[in-house]
Amino acid sequence: MTAKHFALLDRTEHLQDKILLKPVAKIREEYANVETINILVLTGGGVRGLIPLQVLAELEELTGKKAGELFDFMAGTSTGAINCAIMALPDSGHGRKFAAADILRDYVPNIREMFFAPWHHKFLTLFGLFGPRYLPDGKVKVLRGYFGDLTLAEVATNLLVPVYNLVDNSLQIIRNWQSKGSQDYTNYLLLDLIHGASNPPFLFSPQAFLIGDQKKVFIDPGVVINNPAEVILLNARLMFPNKKLRIVQITNGGNDGVNYSHQHMAEFGAYGLLQYLVNSPIISSKFSTDLVFEYIKETAELELDIDFICLDAKCEYKLSSGDVSDENMDKIKKFAKHLVNENSLAIADLAKKLIG
Repeated sequence: MTAKHFALLDRTEHLQDKILLKPVAKIREEYANVETINILVLTGGGVRGLIPLQVLAELEELTGKKAGELFDFMAGTSTGAINCAIMALPDSGHGRKFAAADILRDYVPNIREMFFAPWHHKFLTLFGLFGPRYLPDGKVKVLRGYFGDLTLAEVATNLLVPVYNLVDNSLQIIRNWQSKGSQDYTNYLLLDLIHGASNPPFLFSPQAFLIGDQKKVFIDPGVVINNPAEVILLNARLMFPNKKLRIVQITNGGNDGVNYSHQHMAEFGAYGLLQYLVNSPIISSKFSTDLVFEYIKETAELELDIDFICLDAKCEYKLSSGDVSDENMDKIKKFAKHLVNENSLAIADLAKKLIG
């Protein structure tokens, strides 16, 4: 750890001449003649972010379009935020710069550069016990390679990213649009936003930055909200109260949650509480999915048209979210193919709907 990792970066001058976030009215106008709003949701999961990319690459193969062109809105937490933001980047025309297949091709070398620490850092922090487990340099380098100096306002797909702001101790939902009359300075460098949104403080040291007189320190919101499905559902329903919403959530595998049962908290005292905290991102993700299903069930009588497609599969072996070894990555790739095969009919049907 060096002083550079705690330096306060002033982004004011860089952002002041950039375009502003688009208003909600403009988005409504853009989709005025569209019957169905297609939404992609990707949760957190560390190196398991490879799994939904495999599914999206299959969709790209079936449709002949990049994933960022298939969805009108994308919402991602942590590793899901990284993948969504990359797929939302514009090309020189009206398309997207990167396909899911492009990210997938470079995924393993990139994730290994992100999850890296020299031996002396491991020794000084006792392998993450007394400091972040990894230095952020490799992660920042990979993200800068994709984002450069682009800002949130410049992405081509409507994007929603939750973050936790340590400065005012609050969960914030960052979007590349803003409500009428909003005076908040809500544009960010994508590098700052996505680095923070995918930054568990026990893994990477957070980066502080300034915009005007506002200090920001963003970290991964996974403990509070690991699945943004309910948040994007609320945003889209308010924006399009009379349109059909199609929400596609792709899980990223793993059986981390099987080690925790809610009975643990009741039966094992402090140990049960510790297990709850350790598994909280997985539990949070499940609760969010449950809430979306409950909302759809409750609103069915009102004839609100919502299609929630959750592509999932059971994994019979443990997948680590922070292990970049060949063994773990091979297991993740194996499960990704299994998830695609298990959901082949649903994926094929979804592909037809997305281009229909």
